[in-house]
Amino acid sequence: MTYVNTVFTEGPLEVQASEFASYVSKLKGEPEEKGPFIIETKNLLKDKKLEQVFQLFAKSTSVLLEAPEKEFEAIFNLLIAILKSASPETHPVLIKSSIESLVVDQNDKAIQKLKVLQNLYNTLEYTSPLRYDVFLTILDIAAKNDEIDTLLPQLSRLDTWVKEWAISTNQIRELYMTVSNRLKEAGELKLSHDFLLKHLATYSSSDDLSTAKPAVTRAVIEAIQLPEILSFENILELHAVIQCLKNEGKLFELLKVFLNGNLKEYKTYVDKNPGDIEKFELSAEDNIRKIRLLTLASLASENVSREISYETIAKALEIEESEVEMWTIDVIRANLIEAKINQVKKTILVNRSTYRTFTMEQWKQLSSKLEGWKKSLVDILQVIANAKLIAQHSNLNVNNAASSAVVVVDGVNGQEEVSGS
Repeated sequence: MTYVNTVFTEGPLEVQASEFASYVSKLKGEPEEKGPFIIETKNLLKDKKLEQVFQLFAKSTSVLLEAPEKEFEAIFNLLIAILKSASPETHPVLIKSSIESLVVDQNDKAIQKLKVLQNLYNTLEYTSPLRYDVFLTILDIAAKNDEIDTLLPQLSRLDTWVKEWAISTNQIRELYMTVSNRLKEAGELKLSHDFLLKHLATYSSSDDLSTAKPAVTRAVIEAIQLPEILSFENILELHAVIQCLKNEGKLFELLKVFLNGNLKEYKTYVDKNPGDIEKFELSAEDNIRKIRLLTLASLASENVSREISYETIAKALEIEESEVEMWTIDVIRANLIEAKINQVKKTILVNRSTYRTFTMEQWKQLSSKLEGWKKSLVDILQVIANAKLIAQHSNLNVNNAASSAVVVVDGVNGQEEVSGS
């Protein structure tokens, strides 16, 4: 996370402190050079009570919010430079105190606030846990002011930063959930879901999973809702999901239908559990569309390198044959299969298909294919070996014929003749 303007006021600490005190006093409307804030600062500096100076300045952050936009970043940069001189024990507390008002304040200057926080973030050591607090503040301000897009390029690095910050599991958990919530508010639904799964991945068997239950329910419902999600194995690999869904039988059953079921199984579920789709706030129309795509993907995975008739597809998807080409194109676009449509024969030839789950049955199919390829290779090698033998035998015959040839001189006309022995 970088920002080019990170220049701070130079000079001794005392000079920086006096300049800061004068500016705050001016914002407060106090008498020039004789304001209470200036006098208190001078007295503390005179008595070498620097830690108290730092505390006084950190508490004045709310006053700085009244600074003009042109001076806003510069005065906060000065405060950051001053607080860097605080002791390692008090520095984190002072920083947290100074940034609180930036979030609480509902005024504008969002861009200026973000620049200030980016400057602060960059002054901290890359391993500093304080970067966690600053990042959360940046996230809050960006979300509240519709500036979340400015953070999107940085989120791919968040997993690395978490390791560098060496923060606790609870902090990591809170971070991922906060990021997920803010992204959802901003309409970044797929990315929000990804961070929700990262949040759930922080739970282990030793954790109290009762706190994870709402997140698990949300994750499952989102996975079914989001059109981009067509694979459900990763969500069922999470310990928290498996454990929490044990007591959510119907939702778990519905998830398994989307994991490896088909349209017929989905309709059976709906018939057995009327009202559940509405209860989970799902769209019946969107569900039907997704399960049809998945049904066709499964049908294709069972017929790789083979043709499937329009009639078979129409029956499986419960559609008219005239709609088969449209659904096939949609499945291809979703990258679930690669296939060629033959309009004359009314078939599709499946070249590749993505397995929705890879269970023992798929391993058996793979083993069978490998055995078939192995046998084919053995046959090909045998053909090549036979060809080599034939070629070697032919070469041997030619060589023998050449070596047995003799030259005969015709005694009549003296011409040479070549004849075989």
